[in-house]
Amino acid sequence: MRILFQNHSSLLLELDGNYLLTDPWYNQPAFGSWLPSFAPYVHPSYLAALGDKLTVLISHGHDDHFDDRLLSTFDKKTKFITADFKAPSVINRVKRLGFGDITTIGEKEVNIGKFTVSSYVVEDFSHDDAAYMIRTNTGAVIHANDNWNEFTINHKDIINKRISNYDK
Repeated sequence: MRILFQNHSSLLLELDGNYLLTDPWYNQPAFGSWLPSFAPYVHPSYLAALGDKLTVLISHGHDDHFDDRLLSTFDKKTKFITADFKAPSVINRVKRLGFGDITTIGEKEVNIGKFTVSSYVVEDFSHDDAAYMIRTNTGAVIHANDNWNEFTINHKDIINKRISNYDK
């Protein structure tokens, strides 16, 4: 698995020609005045050109994790994943942009192309934000985005069990 930092909370993961993009944000101001700290390493037109090789993970609906203008350049068949939140705000926003291939995930792992993805919502912290574990046969990434809080004991146990098979 190759991991490329894009900017802010956006990573581009690649394995065997399958790509997973987390929390895309290009240059649209968030919250009225925030701008990305750096321009993304890979230009959005190249990301959009990945077509059906690309899946987009939206951790939550804040504008610095979900750039409507950037996403509107992507093929409408692009696959999306997000946590299985109680409120459908992320799903509704993705649908408003014209996308229909949306998978919601919870603590149970789901295979998305070459990646295995699960989400962890700590409801005492937030009902509409989640941390994610993205695994392959060679390693794992915890995508915590705005989740600076501590995982629950249950989540720690699940994560530790899932990564225990890796050599290091």
